[in-house]
Amino acid sequence: MELAINSQTKISQLLEVDRDLVIKTLVGLNKKFSRLKNPLLRNLLVKRVSIADACKISKTEIADFMWSMKQIGFKVTTDTCVENNISVPSASFQEPLDYLELDVRPILARDKDPLKEILACIKKLEDGQGLKLINTFEPLPLIHLLADKGFSFRMEHPEPNVVVTYLSKAIPTTEETATIPLTVPTADNDQFDQLLKRFDEHRIIFLDVRQLEMPKPMLAILEQTPNLVAGNALFVHHKKMPVYLLPELEKQELTYVFKTIGPADIKMLIYKK
Repeated sequence: MELAINSQTKISQLLEVDRDLVIKTLVGLNKKFSRLKNPLLRNLLVKRVSIADACKISKTEIADFMWSMKQIGFKVTTDTCVENNISVPSASFQEPLDYLELDVRPILARDKDPLKEILACIKKLEDGQGLKLINTFEPLPLIHLLADKGFSFRMEHPEPNVVVTYLSKAIPTTEETATIPLTVPTADNDQFDQLLKRFDEHRIIFLDVRQLEMPKPMLAILEQTPNLVAGNALFVHHKKMPVYLLPELEKQELTYVFKTIGPADIKMLIYKK
Protein backbone atom coordinates (compact mmCIF):
# COMPACT_ATOMS: atom_id res chain seq x y z
CA MET A 1 0.00 0.00 0.00
CA GLU A 2 1.39 3.39 -0.99
CA LEU A 3 -0.65 5.60 1.36
CA ALA A 4 1.38 7.25 4.12
CA ILE A 5 -0.81 8.01 7.13
CA ASN A 6 -0.67 10.25 10.18
CA SER A 7 -3.02 11.22 13.00
CA GLN A 8 -4.98 13.61 10.76
CA THR A 9 -5.52 11.09 7.93
CA LYS A 10 -9.24 10.60 7.39
CA ILE A 11 -10.70 7.13 7.99
CA SER A 12 -12.27 7.38 4.54
CA GLN A 13 -8.77 7.45 3.00
CA LEU A 14 -7.92 4.17 4.69
CA LEU A 15 -11.14 2.56 3.49
CA GLU A 16 -10.53 3.68 -0.09
CA VAL A 17 -7.36 1.56 -0.16
CA ASP A 18 -8.93 -1.70 1.10
CA ARG A 19 -12.24 -1.25 2.91
CA ASP A 20 -12.82 -4.85 3.99
CA LEU A 21 -9.27 -5.43 5.23
CA VAL A 22 -9.13 -2.13 7.14
CA ILE A 23 -12.50 -2.73 8.83
CA LYS A 24 -11.58 -6.32 9.73
CA THR A 25 -8.28 -5.15 11.21
CA LEU A 26 -9.85 -2.32 13.20
CA VAL A 27 -12.63 -4.51 14.59
CA GLY A 28 -9.92 -6.94 15.72
CA LEU A 29 -8.23 -4.02 17.48
CA ASN A 30 -11.39 -2.66 19.10
CA LYS A 31 -14.94 -3.98 18.66
CA LYS A 32 -16.27 -0.42 18.72
CA PHE A 33 -15.02 -0.08 15.15
CA SER A 34 -17.72 -2.56 14.05
CA ARG A 35 -19.88 0.50 13.35
CA LEU A 36 -17.83 0.92 10.19
CA LYS A 37 -19.69 -2.08 8.80
CA ASN A 38 -22.87 0.02 8.54
CA PRO A 39 -22.69 1.46 4.98
CA LEU A 40 -25.03 4.39 5.69
CA LEU A 41 -23.17 5.65 8.74
CA ARG A 42 -19.84 4.91 7.11
CA ASN A 43 -20.64 6.94 4.01
CA LEU A 44 -21.97 9.92 5.95
CA LEU A 45 -19.40 10.20 8.72
CA VAL A 46 -15.99 8.70 7.97
CA LYS A 47 -14.99 11.39 5.49
CA ARG A 48 -15.06 13.86 8.41
CA VAL A 49 -13.34 11.69 11.02
CA SER A 50 -9.57 11.59 11.36
CA ILE A 51 -7.54 8.79 12.92
CA ALA A 52 -7.10 10.98 16.00
CA ASP A 53 -10.87 11.49 16.23
CA ALA A 54 -11.59 7.78 15.79
CA CYS A 55 -9.08 6.84 18.47
CA LYS A 56 -10.55 9.32 20.92
CA ILE A 57 -14.11 8.11 20.28
CA SER A 58 -13.18 4.43 20.64
CA LYS A 59 -10.66 4.99 23.46
CA THR A 60 -7.89 3.45 21.38
CA GLU A 61 -4.28 4.51 21.65
CA ILE A 62 -3.04 6.10 18.44
CA ALA A 63 0.14 4.02 18.71
CA ASP A 64 -1.94 0.82 18.70
CA PHE A 65 -4.05 2.05 15.78
CA MET A 66 -0.98 2.91 13.75
CA TRP A 67 0.69 -0.41 14.56
CA SER A 68 -2.38 -2.31 13.30
CA MET A 69 -2.41 -0.30 10.06
CA LYS A 70 1.32 -0.85 9.61
CA GLN A 71 0.75 -4.62 9.82
CA ILE A 72 -1.50 -4.50 6.76
CA GLY A 73 0.87 -2.42 4.67
CA PHE A 74 0.28 1.27 5.39
CA LYS A 75 3.30 3.52 5.76
CA VAL A 76 3.19 5.28 9.12
CA THR A 77 5.06 8.57 9.49
CA THR A 78 7.36 8.69 12.52
CA ASP A 79 5.75 11.67 14.24
CA THR A 80 2.17 10.34 14.40
CA CYS A 81 2.18 8.15 17.49
CA VAL A 82 1.36 10.92 19.90
CA GLU A 83 -1.32 11.73 22.43
CA ASN A 84 -4.86 11.64 21.06
CA ASN A 85 -5.98 15.08 19.93
CA ILE A 86 -9.33 16.42 18.84
CA SER A 87 -9.00 17.74 15.31
CA VAL A 88 -12.40 19.45 15.49
CA PRO A 89 -12.06 23.04 16.74
CA SER A 90 -14.80 24.27 19.05
CA ALA A 91 -16.45 27.11 17.19
CA SER A 92 -17.43 30.36 18.88
CA PHE A 93 -20.26 29.10 21.07
CA GLN A 94 -23.48 31.09 21.49
CA GLU A 95 -25.47 30.08 24.58
CA PRO A 96 -29.14 29.53 23.59
CA LEU A 97 -32.14 30.48 25.71
CA ASP A 98 -32.82 26.86 26.71
CA TYR A 99 -32.01 23.29 25.71
CA LEU A 100 -33.80 20.23 24.43
CA GLU A 101 -32.18 17.33 26.33
CA LEU A 102 -31.42 13.90 24.85
CA ASP A 103 -29.69 11.09 26.75
CA VAL A 104 -28.47 8.50 24.23
CA ARG A 105 -26.77 6.20 26.76
CA PRO A 106 -29.72 3.74 26.82
CA ILE A 107 -29.57 3.53 23.01
CA LEU A 108 -25.83 2.88 23.09
CA ALA A 109 -26.36 0.23 25.79
CA ARG A 110 -28.52 -1.68 23.27
CA ASP A 111 -25.60 -1.49 20.81
CA LYS A 112 -27.61 0.80 18.53
CA ASP A 113 -26.49 3.98 16.84
CA PRO A 114 -28.42 7.06 18.08
CA LEU A 115 -27.91 9.20 14.96
CA LYS A 116 -31.56 8.99 13.93
CA GLU A 117 -32.80 10.16 17.34
CA ILE A 118 -30.21 12.95 17.48
CA LEU A 119 -31.10 14.33 14.06
CA ALA A 120 -34.80 14.12 14.93
CA CYS A 121 -34.15 16.32 17.98
CA ILE A 122 -32.07 18.73 15.89
CA LYS A 123 -35.02 19.04 13.53
CA LYS A 124 -37.35 19.90 16.45
CA LEU A 125 -35.20 22.75 17.74
CA GLU A 126 -36.96 26.09 17.82
CA ASP A 127 -35.36 29.52 17.49
CA GLY A 128 -33.13 30.20 20.47
CA GLN A 129 -33.06 26.54 21.52
CA GLY A 130 -30.06 24.21 21.61
CA LEU A 131 -29.50 20.49 22.12
CA LYS A 132 -28.03 19.06 25.33
CA LEU A 133 -26.67 15.64 24.37
CA ILE A 134 -25.66 13.17 27.10
CA ASN A 135 -23.29 10.51 25.82
CA THR A 136 -20.52 8.14 26.88
CA PHE A 137 -17.91 9.62 24.53
CA GLU A 138 -17.15 12.83 22.68
CA PRO A 139 -19.43 12.71 19.59
CA LEU A 140 -16.87 14.02 17.12
CA PRO A 141 -18.52 12.62 13.95
CA LEU A 142 -21.76 14.38 14.90
CA ILE A 143 -19.88 17.62 15.60
CA HIS A 144 -18.27 17.43 12.17
CA LEU A 145 -21.66 16.83 10.56
CA LEU A 146 -23.46 19.65 12.38
CA ALA A 147 -20.61 22.11 11.93
CA ASP A 148 -21.54 22.13 8.24
CA LYS A 149 -25.05 23.15 9.29
CA GLY A 150 -23.86 26.16 11.31
CA PHE A 151 -23.78 24.58 14.79
CA SER A 152 -21.18 25.34 17.43
CA PHE A 153 -20.57 23.30 20.57
CA ARG A 154 -19.06 23.04 24.02
CA MET A 155 -18.46 19.90 26.11
CA GLU A 156 -18.40 18.97 29.77
CA HIS A 157 -17.11 15.79 31.47
CA PRO A 158 -19.08 15.73 34.76
CA GLU A 159 -18.01 12.18 35.66
CA PRO A 160 -16.11 9.24 34.14
CA ASN A 161 -17.71 7.86 30.96
CA VAL A 162 -20.22 10.72 30.81
CA VAL A 163 -19.87 13.47 28.23
CA VAL A 164 -22.39 16.30 27.95
CA THR A 165 -22.28 18.13 24.62
CA TYR A 166 -24.14 21.41 24.18
CA LEU A 167 -24.97 22.19 20.56
CA SER A 168 -26.19 25.60 19.48
CA LYS A 169 -27.18 26.96 16.09
CA ALA A 170 -25.40 30.23 15.45
CA ILE A 171 -27.41 33.19 14.21
CA PRO A 172 -26.99 32.91 10.44
CA THR A 173 -25.01 35.50 8.57
CA THR A 174 -25.11 36.13 4.85
CA GLU A 175 -22.05 33.93 4.40
CA GLU A 176 -23.51 31.07 6.48
CA THR A 177 -26.88 31.03 4.81
CA ALA A 178 -25.14 30.64 1.48
CA THR A 179 -24.13 27.07 2.42
CA ILE A 180 -27.74 25.97 1.87
CA PRO A 181 -29.00 27.44 -1.39
CA LEU A 182 -32.01 29.72 -1.10
CA THR A 183 -33.00 28.60 -4.59
CA VAL A 184 -32.27 25.30 -6.24
CA PRO A 185 -32.22 24.29 -9.90
CA THR A 186 -35.72 23.31 -11.01
CA ALA A 187 -37.03 22.35 -14.42
CA ASP A 188 -40.40 22.04 -16.07
CA ASN A 189 -41.53 18.61 -17.25
CA ASP A 190 -40.05 18.92 -20.75
CA GLN A 191 -36.68 20.25 -19.56
CA PHE A 192 -36.36 17.57 -16.91
CA ASP A 193 -37.35 14.79 -19.33
CA GLN A 194 -34.93 16.03 -21.98
CA LEU A 195 -32.10 16.05 -19.46
CA LEU A 196 -33.07 12.55 -18.33
CA LYS A 197 -32.89 11.29 -21.93
CA ARG A 198 -29.19 12.15 -22.05
CA PHE A 199 -28.51 9.11 -19.87
CA ASP A 200 -28.83 5.51 -21.03
CA GLU A 201 -31.47 3.77 -18.95
CA HIS A 202 -29.05 1.07 -17.81
CA ARG A 203 -26.78 3.82 -16.39
CA ILE A 204 -29.49 5.36 -14.21
CA ILE A 205 -29.90 4.30 -10.58
CA PHE A 206 -33.53 4.63 -9.44
CA LEU A 207 -34.16 5.28 -5.76
CA ASP A 208 -37.48 5.88 -3.95
CA VAL A 209 -37.07 7.38 -0.46
CA ARG A 210 -40.61 8.67 0.03
CA GLN A 211 -41.53 6.04 2.62
CA LEU A 212 -38.34 6.38 4.67
CA GLU A 213 -38.22 8.20 7.99
CA MET A 214 -35.70 10.94 8.62
CA PRO A 215 -32.72 10.85 8.32
CA LYS A 216 -32.82 7.70 6.18
CA PRO A 217 -33.64 9.49 2.87
CA MET A 218 -30.46 11.54 3.05
CA LEU A 219 -28.39 8.53 4.14
CA ALA A 220 -29.82 6.33 1.37
CA ILE A 221 -28.97 8.94 -1.27
CA LEU A 222 -25.45 9.48 0.06
CA GLU A 223 -24.86 5.74 -0.03
CA GLN A 224 -25.30 5.89 -3.84
CA THR A 225 -23.53 9.13 -4.76
CA PRO A 226 -19.94 7.79 -4.53
CA ASN A 227 -20.85 5.44 -7.41
CA LEU A 228 -21.68 8.29 -9.78
CA VAL A 229 -19.26 8.90 -12.62
CA ALA A 230 -19.67 10.88 -15.83
CA GLY A 231 -22.50 9.33 -17.85
CA ASN A 232 -24.28 7.89 -14.81
CA ALA A 233 -27.20 9.45 -12.94
CA LEU A 234 -29.20 8.93 -9.76
CA PHE A 235 -32.98 9.40 -10.14
CA VAL A 236 -34.60 9.99 -6.74
CA HIS A 237 -38.30 9.96 -5.85
CA HIS A 238 -38.61 12.23 -2.81
CA LYS A 239 -41.47 13.73 -0.85
CA LYS A 240 -39.79 17.08 -0.14
CA MET A 241 -36.89 19.27 -1.11
CA PRO A 242 -33.85 17.85 0.76
CA VAL A 243 -32.12 21.18 1.48
CA TYR A 244 -29.58 19.74 3.91
CA LEU A 245 -28.50 17.21 1.32
CA LEU A 246 -27.51 19.85 -1.22
CA PRO A 247 -24.26 21.03 0.44
CA GLU A 248 -23.16 17.39 0.64
CA LEU A 249 -23.77 16.96 -3.09
CA GLU A 250 -21.86 20.13 -3.88
CA LYS A 251 -18.88 18.90 -1.84
CA GLN A 252 -18.86 15.83 -4.07
CA GLU A 253 -19.00 18.13 -7.13
CA LEU A 254 -22.31 16.68 -8.26
CA THR A 255 -25.00 18.48 -10.28
CA TYR A 256 -28.68 18.20 -9.31
CA VAL A 257 -32.02 19.34 -10.67
CA PHE A 258 -35.59 18.98 -9.38
CA LYS A 259 -39.05 18.57 -10.85
CA THR A 260 -42.15 19.02 -8.68
CA ILE A 261 -44.96 16.62 -9.61
CA GLY A 262 -47.36 17.43 -6.78
CA PRO A 263 -47.66 17.53 -2.97
CA ALA A 264 -45.11 15.17 -1.38
CA ASP A 265 -43.88 14.14 -4.84
CA ILE A 266 -40.60 15.56 -6.09
CA LYS A 267 -38.26 14.05 -8.67
CA MET A 268 -34.54 14.66 -8.36
CA LEU A 269 -31.77 13.93 -10.84
CA ILE A 270 -28.20 13.84 -9.55
CA TYR A 271 -25.23 13.40 -11.86
CA LYS A 272 -21.58 14.29 -12.44
CA LYS A 273 -20.72 16.52 -15.36
